[in-house]
Amino acid sequence: MLLVLKGIIIGIGKIIPGVSGSMLAISMGIYQRLVDSVNDFFKRPKESFNFLFKIAIGVLLSMVFFSNIILKCLNKYYLVTIFFFIGLIIGGFSDIKQNTNKKYNYITIISFIIITILGLVNINNQVNIQNSLLNFLYFIFIGFIDAFTMVVPGISGTATLMMLGAYEKVIELYSNIFNLSLLLENIKLLIPYILGIGIGIILTVKLINYLFKNYKEKTYSAILGFSLSTVALMFIKCINSFYTFIDLIIGFLMLFIGIFLTKKINHVVND
Repeated sequence: MLLVLKGIIIGIGKIIPGVSGSMLAISMGIYQRLVDSVNDFFKRPKESFNFLFKIAIGVLLSMVFFSNIILKCLNKYYLVTIFFFIGLIIGGFSDIKQNTNKKYNYITIISFIIITILGLVNINNQVNIQNSLLNFLYFIFIGFIDAFTMVVPGISGTATLMMLGAYEKVIELYSNIFNLSLLLENIKLLIPYILGIGIGIILTVKLINYLFKNYKEKTYSAILGFSLSTVALMFIKCINSFYTFIDLIIGFLMLFIGIFLTKKINHVVND
């Protein structure tokens, strides 16, 4: 039951932009075990499956429940909600920066430029693919990217999906997962999405072990550039949306609250 509860907490971090589910796993002392369970799955299948299954159940429960709440906030209070998410991301910059080295600042800049350019291509568009095969491949890709952000500490998966124009599609998928009237449509999306997550986790766990072992500071420099570009793109998208002066005031208030909350979370993690 304890592992399911920890999975629920990780799931909350998974669907809130700016909060890293892997960082929450670190704070609860199960991140390394998660990585080892994936790496050594075929060496210790029964033990690894039992552990991963309990965590997965908790993650799924929290994502299904909280996705409805977040979706309603985005629909009714878009700018205020996004500003809160931006604050959550900004609050984690100092912790990422501590793991970087000034001589690798060029990696941060290059990462920022590349990701920003890629994000600007799709910043005002939600991806809408009609071809069934392309849609299948697209959701494998989204699942793969989502898995990558699950494994790499400090990267928010939902912020990444926002930048790619896929966040609302994925959040709607979670919120309607038990809607029987949409069962067939959801299955068509869930199968490639879960397939992408499975492939992504296996490959990313091996990759992240290698990168953190051999290029830790360079890797964190790239993560910092990625996080900075995410904030820039989210701000640009907010500017292009409709908002009132009151929305703006409340939005900035929520931004500072988001920064404060992330710093508190990271303080607990580091302690």
